Amino acid sequence: MGQVRRVAHRQVDGVWAQVWVNALSDNDFMFLFATPGLGWLDQLYARRRTIEQCFQNLKGRGFNLEATHLRCRQKLRKLVALVSLAYALCLSVGVVAHRRGQPIRRKPHGYRAVSFSRHGLNILRQLTRSATACDEAAARTVWPLLAWLAR
Repeated sequence: MGQVRRVAHRQVDGVWAQVWVNALSDNDFMFLFATPGLGWLDQLYARRRTIEQCFQNLKGRGFNLEATHLRCRQKLRKLVALVSLAYALCLSVGVVAHRRGQPIRRKPHGYRAVSFSRHGLNILRQLTRSATACDEAAARTVWPLLAWLAR
């Protein structure tokens, strides 16, 4: 587990590229196949994965941008801007909370159980519910951030 192998100049379906293999838990493997430089293929994938998570979250995981029926370009632009700001807020809350004592637990394979944006969204949902008891640590983390954003 955790071992990485890089193999250069392999051909798959007539395409020459590099292969990056990472051994995960339970005999699972992550294969990356791409034409960019082999030395930084995993870093490139990590950036792309972050962007993909952002789009997945905006489209369906709590923000439901695809559920809109707007057709007016101006209104759609405003909606995308507001949803993007909401996503940025949730991401910021999740990162700050993770650093200040509410860490995201890790699954057995080493990845986080939830993304930073989901962590932040869960905290904000908890703080806005009047029926549930507010977590003091979460409130102390989020209110300074919200005050900073308001300024």
